[in-house]
Amino acid sequence: MPSAEKITALRGMRDVFSAEYARYQAIQDRLERHLRLHGYIAIDLPILENTELYLRKSGEDIADRLYEFDFKSRRVALRPEVTASILRAYVERLQDEPLPLRIQYSGPVFRYEKPQQHRYRQFTLTGAELLGAGGPRADAEVLHLACSGLEQLGVTDYILTIGHTVLLEEFLNRLGLRKQLVNFLLRNMENLRKRGLNAVLESLETIYPEFQGGALAAENANASGNDKSGRLHLINALREMTDSEAHQAVTDFLHSLNIRIAANRDEGEVIERLLRKIRQDQQAPKLQLALDFMQRLGDLTGAPADVLPGARALAEEFDLDRDILMSLERTLDCLAQYGESPGRTQLDFGMNRGLHYYTGLIFELHAAAPDGEPIQLAGGGRYDNLVRILGGSDSIPAAGFAYGIERLGSVLPSDNEGGRGPAVFVIPVAEEDYPAGIGIAADLRAQGIAVEMSIVDRTLRRSLRRADRRGAALVVIIGENERRQNAAILRDMRSHQERQVGLADLARTVEERLSEHE
Repeated sequence: MPSAEKITALRGMRDVFSAEYARYQAIQDRLERHLRLHGYIAIDLPILENTELYLRKSGEDIADRLYEFDFKSRRVALRPEVTASILRAYVERLQDEPLPLRIQYSGPVFRYEKPQQHRYRQFTLTGAELLGAGGPRADAEVLHLACSGLEQLGVTDYILTIGHTVLLEEFLNRLGLRKQLVNFLLRNMENLRKRGLNAVLESLETIYPEFQGGALAAENANASGNDKSGRLHLINALREMTDSEAHQAVTDFLHSLNIRIAANRDEGEVIERLLRKIRQDQQAPKLQLALDFMQRLGDLTGAPADVLPGARALAEEFDLDRDILMSLERTLDCLAQYGESPGRTQLDFGMNRGLHYYTGLIFELHAAAPDGEPIQLAGGGRYDNLVRILGGSDSIPAAGFAYGIERLGSVLPSDNEGGRGPAVFVIPVAEEDYPAGIGIAADLRAQGIAVEMSIVDRTLRRSLRRADRRGAALVVIIGENERRQNAAILRDMRSHQERQVGLADLARTVEERLSEHE
């Protein structure tokens, strides 16, 4: 037989053991209760979905991070987030439900990305979706729900950062840019600030070579003064012509120079491709305008009172829809009515959260990790078009967010772990004492007390040592003498004091002693 090899966890995945698991579970339970108290009903959804669901929702940028595979001629993927599954379930089963519909969820998600601190390839989300409600009051409810959930956990030193997608999207659409370029710029809004203009331009050239150093730009740059001027004049003239005029002009020009297209290529098709390339180059100056606007928009970050005047001035300068900022201001006013501290709220018009499908408000919640570095704990926003994209009969407003449970665990103090072992450890002294021990354990569990019973033959001393290592607060010892007296020995593992307690009073006494340990 071949020698056995050690099997280890997949890179980026990790095992979660009892103390940490209890910590995460306690966080998740408190958040789920918080959402339930706000009317959000829980549903459970598959971990495995059709790959097309995520490609349709999130686009190409999610494809490289999917754990996806073919199984029996079907393309399936482990879910990288839950919102798409919620909206798929809504389209399939919930469209007849009265709106607004409030839904909550919890569960693992999977993303194939570089593992690093606070980022794993498998992690847990608890989140909420508000379907069928739009406008400032709905946005404010989602923001308040996310903030107050942190406060329920004891996280009070968080920062709420709010952004908005529509100003940029409206500006780009007015420029008349190709959809591919609009999507690229939306996705790279935050990269422009974090990595700089040159990094964005390098990425841009992969999809639009004619811009900033592409073949056409290089050709023009290398031309002599007269040649360059004449060439640009010809290109601009062709741009101004109708399709048929431009096609005839190029045809006549080639024929006048006695230039013939190779016999194996269609002359009309070659000319059409040439004209399309020339006219697409009109995108270059528009792209430059877009990048300039994006840089100015990205500089608008800080306290709402400081940022909004600049945002209004920018919107007025480019004649953008004023209702966009008015709606955002009303959202902030509604949020203040919940009592959220304005000092914790920041605006950031350079924020990016997958902007190709968000349709308005976006936000993130950050707090300091133990090492002092800020860490994102939750994030979300509005995505009014997703129901229609995923096949819904009508487009409905929708907004939501999710907490990262493991990230929350990294910022909460250790006393939130929720318990490391059983509250009570029951020790039957001899074989004959096991039936009585089973009965005692059952009675205590019926009162909601966590009990572990010794089932291994050990001396009493070794059993007590085991109880101490398991972290039990109390030990119940049952032997022959105790059985005869219908009683048990109750030992406090903190003080090491023991006393005999009648079985009729045991559960009540245990509860009292456990309350003293809290």
